[in-house]
Amino acid sequence: MKGVNLLIGVLCFYLNISNGNSQGRSPGSTANEMCKRYTENAKKNNICPASLSTPSNSPRSLAGKGEFPHMVEIGYSHNNGYMWLASGFVISKNFVLTIAYVPKPQELKGAAPVIIRAGVTDHNDLANEQLRNIESIIVHPQYNPPILRYNDIALIKVKEDFKFNKFVSPVCLYTSDKLPGGNVIHSGWGATDRSGKRQTHMLKVFNHFDDNFAKCNSTYYHLLPGVPQGLHKNEMICVARNNIDDCQGDSGSPLQVYRKDSSNTNCMYDVVGISAFGFGCGWTKDPQVFTSVSYFIKWIEDNVWP
Repeated sequence: MKGVNLLIGVLCFYLNISNGNSQGRSPGSTANEMCKRYTENAKKNNICPASLSTPSNSPRSLAGKGEFPHMVEIGYSHNNGYMWLASGFVISKNFVLTIAYVPKPQELKGAAPVIIRAGVTDHNDLANEQLRNIESIIVHPQYNPPILRYNDIALIKVKEDFKFNKFVSPVCLYTSDKLPGGNVIHSGWGATDRSGKRQTHMLKVFNHFDDNFAKCNSTYYHLLPGVPQGLHKNEMICVARNNIDDCQGDSGSPLQVYRKDSSNTNCMYDVVGISAFGFGCGWTKDPQVFTSVSYFIKWIEDNVWP
């Protein structure tokens, strides 16, 4: 009987590993295991993100085709078509991670997103586009709309799995509670002027973390109704703008760093934060605020790899 129980225990252990089961495992371990698989697959099939970026003196620049294959756009039904209002990023074969709060025009107030578009860098080049209908949206249970901006994170499950290739692939999630050093890359189709109009070609901006969290907090405390208690340090990340013209990406766009593997080469990104809010483009050099991925890593794992 003891032998049978031992065998059952071993089988359960391996079944949990193969299914990505995070139950009973430390926060971040499942995400790291999945990242390892993603990296191995990318190298095996020669689909590491193209032209991994190097910092530029320019405030912003165009993203290369296939440079951020995890990026997606989130669409809302509008006039027999779609209005792309937010971004997200692929973290598994059927899940996208994004923000819970998405600013919408008056005609779409109360509307829910219906479709995901992956594989597109330039709206004028849809050759590698993958459209996926949304099956369900999982908003963090402690998110309190429409005013408060705490726990601002959501998962979107698509009905049909993504087909991974050089232009559509999952990204790794940053799991440490300590911020990485060096430059961070913010990518998205965000506005570049005060008009608020989204770009048709994905942009990338190199920035750095704002070490003065107290100052960042004072910038938004009492000025933004959504954070009446001030910024929550572990939950929110402040990122400095290098230039007044460095514009924030659209809601849900990722803040990422390079993830070096055991061979010390860059093949994958680690997403550290998700674009949440800021004072807009061209107004001030005040920092932007991102939702921390590592702070919510257990919630993500429990829903994506249960």
